[in-house]
Amino acid sequence: MASDGIRARAGRFDEEGDWIARQTFTEKDLAQSPEEYAARHAHQWGCFSYHRYRYQDPTLGAWVRRLHEILASPDEVKRCRQRFLTPAELADAHRKDAEPF
Repeated sequence: MASDGIRARAGRFDEEGDWIARQTFTEKDLAQSPEEYAARHAHQWGCFSYHRYRYQDPTLGAWVRRLHEILASPDEVKRCRQRFLTPAELADAHRKDAEPF
């Protein structure tokens, strides 16, 4: 049981992964590699738990798991940003990282 007294519905992590991910990530987001998505959006994620779900769509599941690996590593986020972002976009990402949530 969670510390706030709320219980997750039984089977939730087995059944809802695809639906939840598709509510969060647009088709445009999913058309990017997880590396490019992380480069452009890592600053928007304070935490990431979508990797805990099981996915009916194996491609979506692999995309989400890879995104988690990247977001869990500041060094990996840095490498992705250096690869995908222009100098101006990189400066903007650093500025956004410094902003409070």
